[in-house]
Amino acid sequence: MTPKGLIVCLATMVSWAFLIVISKGLLLAYNLDPWIFTIIQLMFGGLFLIAISRKLGATMEALKSPYTWAYGIARVLSAACFTASLLYISAANAGFFGLVSVPFSALVFAVLFFRLPSFLEIPGHIIIILGVVLLVSTLEGTYSNPAVYLMVFSEFAVVASVVIAEFHPQNQGDDLQERASLSGVMLVASALIMLISLAGLSLFTDGPATQSATDWTSNLPLIDLTQVWSPTMWLAAIAVGITLRGVSMFLSMQAINLVGSQNYVATIAALPFTSLLFELIADKADYLPQAVPNPITILAGVIMTAGSLGILWARQRKFKAAAAFS
Repeated sequence: MTPKGLIVCLATMVSWAFLIVISKGLLLAYNLDPWIFTIIQLMFGGLFLIAISRKLGATMEALKSPYTWAYGIARVLSAACFTASLLYISAANAGFFGLVSVPFSALVFAVLFFRLPSFLEIPGHIIIILGVVLLVSTLEGTYSNPAVYLMVFSEFAVVASVVIAEFHPQNQGDDLQERASLSGVMLVASALIMLISLAGLSLFTDGPATQSATDWTSNLPLIDLTQVWSPTMWLAAIAVGITLRGVSMFLSMQAINLVGSQNYVATIAALPFTSLLFELIADKADYLPQAVPNPITILAGVIMTAGSLGILWARQRKFKAAAAFS
């Protein structure tokens, strides 16, 4: 990994952690609806990607492809569920939960494409699952905590977006600007359609439909459709979408382009710990409520991170062995 690649990877990790903590603070401080907040964020994050790529005309054709809409919807849903989970758990916990996408993706690719994990990868997947079980045990309400279901759905949507992106006919090249523009178009189109739909539905509602974030036994939070028209919502979401969401997405693309997906995954594995550090700083600055880390939570995160890195090591070893015999 080159020094430039390492710097971009670290900048990406810091940017994502900052985005998560800032988003959590805004949700709590202004009682923002997480679903609408994320949809607007992604729409303007997508506009940011289109603006810096300067290749809008070349990717508008992508709107005719069903892959575009499927990918965009999956990304919006995954991000919205992740953001909604921040109402119930810490940013660090949400980051640790994100590692469950590793065994999820292995399962999906094994079932759909018969890409079985190697024997050396299996212990890593088991370790991650055990870490998730331990992590859930530390949450208030354990399995009845809405964050558990939100994060599970979020990570399934992440895996779905990865599968869709792999087969998108216009996502096969290595040009960073084209990829940025394509991702931007997919996000803007999907988010805009969702936002228009929510705005239309809001005309037939009389008031908020959300539930209390402190009621652990309630159903998952509903969308507060009235916030579609909130100036505070729009100002906060646009600011975060352009300055953090769009920047983070582009940095991720650039990092993968510079160091490869495996090195990127290895670096970004430290994201939850970076989020934890930012949460502690935010707590000292009175930006977030008290966020004292639970030792068992940290242990669960370490276990899941170790499992993820073990899988990465197994895949690198498999790749080197295949290269040696080719």
